[in-house]
Amino acid sequence: MLRRFSVVAALAAAVALLVAVAPAGATSYHHEDWDVFIAGTQTVTWSFDAESPEQCTSYYGTASTSAKGSGKVKMSFATPKKRPLSVETSSFGHNLRFAWESLGEHRIPATWSKHGIFSTTIGKPCGSSDDDPEPLPKFADDSGCGRKNAELNVYASWKAGSLVVQGAVEGIAESDATCPGVFEEAMHVDAENDRCTPSSRIDGTDGTELQELHNSLPQAKFIAGKTFTVDAHHEYDCDFPAAIWPGSPVLKADLVTTYEVTFKPRTR
Repeated sequence: MLRRFSVVAALAAAVALLVAVAPAGATSYHHEDWDVFIAGTQTVTWSFDAESPEQCTSYYGTASTSAKGSGKVKMSFATPKKRPLSVETSSFGHNLRFAWESLGEHRIPATWSKHGIFSTTIGKPCGSSDDDPEPLPKFADDSGCGRKNAELNVYASWKAGSLVVQGAVEGIAESDATCPGVFEEAMHVDAENDRCTPSSRIDGTDGTELQELHNSLPQAKFIAGKTFTVDAHHEYDCDFPAAIWPGSPVLKADLVTTYEVTFKPRTR
């Protein structure tokens, strides 16, 4: 009996010794489930003004043409308090795993509004008399302008200290969007070649996609296990040349994206 007790005591002492000599900064594991709330707005305002003067060097010359347009697209979105989004984080040492969990798509209520006006006016034809009536302007179809309830299909990712939130408005049919917008066809603006936002990110200037922003978020925020909020705000001033018009007038678009993302540890 005495010998058995001595063996057990020796084993206990060995374990205690290993714990005592373990380095203070030993790698540790941490896991947390989070409720996530996102709320914000994105607004795009735009304007365009161009003119092509008449050219009447011959009887069959070209009449003058002018174009004017302006408008705004806005979306507002917020996660319901009783239906938060879900994120899981786990870390082992310096490696953090960020899992945007969902059984389906992450959709949150949103409102989307679009208002705009665009017109083209063709001047009097060459050889016309001074008392001939001025041609009336032609206005673009604005039957789809207005405010609509929709959803924002939102996605988030984290990597190397940066949180990225992306999203697109769902529930807006093509017929609903019949309203003069940022890239009205008659302005002849090439949005793909003249984008002012970073080419590797989502372009939100059409008003239906949430502009992709990279927000600083250190890993330590997740390890602390306390509620915290990430604020995002950015503004892009965009000039898109319309090369087909004399003088290459520009479509001016102002894109403002503002939102906040709150991470709250889930109560176990």
